[in-house]
Amino acid sequence: MPPTSHRTRFFRHEYTVGWLCAVSEVELPAAMQMLDVFHDDPYDPVPSSDDNAYTFGSINGHNVVIACLPPNSPGKVSAARLVAPLSQSFTNMKVHLFVGIGAGIPRTPSTTDAKKNIHLGDVVVGWPAETGSPIIVQYDFRYAESSDVGAGAQRLLGHDQTPDRRLISVLGKLLGAYSAGRTKFPKIEESLNEDFQHPGLEHDRLYKSEYAHPKGEIDCSNCDSGHLVDRPKRQTTDFVFHRGTILSGDSFVGGAELRDKLANVHNTALCIEMEASGVIDQTRCLVIRGICDYADTHVNRMWQKYAAGTAAVFAKQFLHTLQPQAIERFDTIPSTSRSKSRTRIKE
Repeated sequence: MPPTSHRTRFFRHEYTVGWLCAVSEVELPAAMQMLDVFHDDPYDPVPSSDDNAYTFGSINGHNVVIACLPPNSPGKVSAARLVAPLSQSFTNMKVHLFVGIGAGIPRTPSTTDAKKNIHLGDVVVGWPAETGSPIIVQYDFRYAESSDVGAGAQRLLGHDQTPDRRLISVLGKLLGAYSAGRTKFPKIEESLNEDFQHPGLEHDRLYKSEYAHPKGEIDCSNCDSGHLVDRPKRQTTDFVFHRGTILSGDSFVGGAELRDKLANVHNTALCIEMEASGVIDQTRCLVIRGICDYADTHVNRMWQKYAAGTAAVFAKQFLHTLQPQAIERFDTIPSTSRSKSRTRIKE
């Protein structure tokens, strides 16, 4: 059998990284652009009982399986159905990455450092800076009226509130390299095709919470700039990521006032999305989200591809920071994993 570095076909047990995504139109192509090498289907076929569609490849010597939800199948229930077949078909999984887009929760009030404020295209990683803060919080409006979101928003998922210790070590090393300007973010971004490039700083607009998008307008070209939030402007399109809690639920948040109420309940929350709660209930994973809107009435699709791309770039940098020989020390993710059983690490 040829050396691993020259092979393009493997057995299923040789795959150790699961890359999950939810939006096939933007997140799947972004993920595929991160692969160093595409693989042929495994020597041992995926069981017929597994309905997932997989893409196989490698990143920095890690064998990666990409699994994505079918088109137009958002939500935590669909996401949960993605995980069980993946773990059952690929029994040597060490790490799951859930990579995609989400809505940003702006910091209030804005900080004087433009890089510390949430902007479109930034990345939020489910890794809160404050000790003891949850990775994912499920909100559910069936259990709370919009005028009193506290009860529903406080429904935590899982018993472990931090990523696994060795994942934290990898993230800490990545953060150190980022602070020292020694990551590969710029070079990795270059591998994204033209459709996934930055839309332009002038299109990153954050409006005051009380200002609603004019009815019938497809974009913000006719929105009143007098209602923009006064905050420091970004001068470059440099890669920026943040650590924080991610809010997850089946209900779409498309109004700034509701967004702000959720944020007031969870002051470490920086992102809102709709699938992670279903995945983290099935398996321990690192959730990575590129910010494509501000969860307000001014939502449009302009930033979705770029945000999907930046999330994918972070995931690839993570796999460059986590070396293939180190991942072998991780315990295998159980095929019946649930939130009550964390992915243990071998000492």
